[in-house]
Amino acid sequence: MLLCTRLQHLILPLLLFTACTGGGGGSSPLAPAAPNELVFCRARSDNPHNFSEIALRSAQNQGTSRVQERAGREFHVRAHPDGKRVVFARERQNGDVDSRELFVSSIDGSTAERRLTLDGTADDMPCWSPDGTAILWSTAREGLRSLYIANALGESQRQFLTPPTGAADSDPDWHRTTNRIAFSRRDADGRRRIWLAQGDGSGAIPLTTGQPPVGESGDREPALSPDGGKVAFVRVVDGALARLMTADVTTGQTAELLDAATDVRMPRWSIDRLFAAVGQPALGRPGRRLAVMRHDGSDLLLVQPDKRYEIDGLDVLPTLGAAPAAAAPQALDIEQAEVQVASGISLFGSRRQLRDADDDELRLQTVSFDNHEIAGINCKFALPVTEASDFLALRVRVLARATRVGGGSVLRLSFYNPVDERFDTVTEVEPTTTDQQVLTFGSSSLRHVTRQREVRFTVIAELAEGAAAELRIDQVQAEVVARAAAPAFR
Repeated sequence: MLLCTRLQHLILPLLLFTACTGGGGGSSPLAPAAPNELVFCRARSDNPHNFSEIALRSAQNQGTSRVQERAGREFHVRAHPDGKRVVFARERQNGDVDSRELFVSSIDGSTAERRLTLDGTADDMPCWSPDGTAILWSTAREGLRSLYIANALGESQRQFLTPPTGAADSDPDWHRTTNRIAFSRRDADGRRRIWLAQGDGSGAIPLTTGQPPVGESGDREPALSPDGGKVAFVRVVDGALARLMTADVTTGQTAELLDAATDVRMPRWSIDRLFAAVGQPALGRPGRRLAVMRHDGSDLLLVQPDKRYEIDGLDVLPTLGAAPAAAAPQALDIEQAEVQVASGISLFGSRRQLRDADDDELRLQTVSFDNHEIAGINCKFALPVTEASDFLALRVRVLARATRVGGGSVLRLSFYNPVDERFDTVTEVEPTTTDQQVLTFGSSSLRHVTRQREVRFTVIAELAEGAAAELRIDQVQAEVVARAAAPAFR
């Protein structure tokens, strides 16, 4: 909650006025009921072992359901082909990979959770066979990791593939139509590549060339496309960020889908989209947040934009169909928005200063609060949609700067969440200069749209304790994508 102050030098009182950022201003959330289309493990970034859950949401982040909770942190959830059960790994002791064991649970809580493994070594990265009668996973019980298989009750456990001497296998994905398995193998020389095998374990061949063995470099976490013709996977180069790649199953030709500054984990295909856990540290979004994009990597949007959670596992449920048809993006006019002072003292400017990138800046003076100097504005836009559920995406771009930096000072973009009645931090940068910073985000979350067809976000400067400074904002741009109108029939 940010400090609300009485404006002492308000120049244009009809355009800028005080408001507390902690409330929704009478805006109500959409109904929480929504189809379960995604299942994912998430944990609090600041306390992952004590707050971890397997959440169920729509593809646009609606819903409140979750799989039955137990103590420990969950990883690598995968949905059964019938969409009614999940298999996952639970780390029962914080930070101890060897305490990970496999469990099966029903999505609706109708049957009790069942434990599948108990061997004192790491068991994780499970997936289901195409008919759902078997589970394939990675285990360290042979020393180096290898793939094991068991029936759906965890019975008849046995080694599925015997890796060559000094090699280790992990990250299996079993295609439901072609019965092919993609997995990651680290060779004895440390090179990690994506391999393919038949459903009975025969015919194992390398698909990718991998990377030289530097730290955690290499190819991992493969996912076969809906038609089985491609594999999405992540490639770590020189121990840096994990890049999102695809490989053609027939030719082995690879392509990089996203900018190399984007950190990607656990890609999962749907009919026409790719979901993944995505970090963009250069843009002020470290960690792993649930995101969606097209199959070619374009139009990346955050499904869960909040920085508080890390995504530890992800799968697409059979209920998820094709994405709705979208209308052309439409710019929202900042001069028609409701712009409020969230905190600080207005020194100069109105909404007009926020329209163009022309160095004509809106200026706020910071005020002291909780050992910081804080100033910010709150922007609320009415959406040009008939129903709130017609919203598909919002993209925001802000040019802002602070006249004092250092000491952990940040510039922040936060997105109002009426369901949980809070502002979720989406973008947070620590500027090293007083020059303009570009703050951006794009989100498809209906959790952040009100029933009154509105969206709201804040631009905040939170500076280290010291003399008062200024937040100067040069431009606020917002663009919305709505569901396309249904064709008229004659």
